Amino acid sequence: MLKRRGFKTLSFNPAEYLIFPSDMDRAFEESIYELLKKYSFRIFIRDVIKNRKSFSIENLLKYSTREWVERYLDFLLKRGVVEDIGDEKYRLKSTTVFSFGDTLEWFIAKVFEREFSSPALWGVRLRGAKAGGDYDVITSVEGRIVYVEVKSSPPKNVEEYEVASFLKRVEELKPDVAIFLEDTKLRMKDKIVPFFEGFLKGKRFRVKRLRDEIFGIKDKVFISNSKPDIVNNLSFCIQRNLTRKGFWQ
Repeated sequence: MLKRRGFKTLSFNPAEYLIFPSDMDRAFEESIYELLKKYSFRIFIRDVIKNRKSFSIENLLKYSTREWVERYLDFLLKRGVVEDIGDEKYRLKSTTVFSFGDTLEWFIAKVFEREFSSPALWGVRLRGAKAGGDYDVITSVEGRIVYVEVKSSPPKNVEEYEVASFLKRVEELKPDVAIFLEDTKLRMKDKIVPFFEGFLKGKRFRVKRLRDEIFGIKDKVFISNSKPDIVNNLSFCIQRNLTRKGFWQ
């Protein structure tokens, strides 16, 4: 489908930047996938990466209780993702991971594969793409190309140019569905939605609130946070696009 649009895939699925080993067994993949569905675990992983060279349990308590931090840490220790370096300190084993972004993209791609039976690629770089940057997740749902821009940082850290770049990639790729997904429980209306409204001003497109903090533009472009959960919100966006017209239209 990408080739028919004039693009050649240069690279995809950059496993070297994942927090866990790329050669993990099936049981580990199943476990980490289910854990990544939990917002508390994703926040925990962000803090582990932030303090990757040396951290204690106390460094990870800002957003989680000690009980859950100890559970999550025990899981990573047993799987060899982090290691004990003594004096109740730990560190991330991988030396190539500096951000949660790639791991989150991997997870979103797996959501499409597992929940929607749709093949997906993440961290996609395309020859012929002039908009710059990579496409975080590209998947095919019922023959429709879906592009998801994945943000692992809170709205305060997302800048206007990032929304502009997303819209440029959308206009270039021309997917059937495009989703700007931010992994946060915070409001999208305060900062992110105004960015979109500013860029679309004069184009006669209106950003419409569809449900809670999910917004849509002509049921083709969606803006969403991860509340109540990522799978639920992605499902809503896809369903909205698939059913936006009546049977006879």
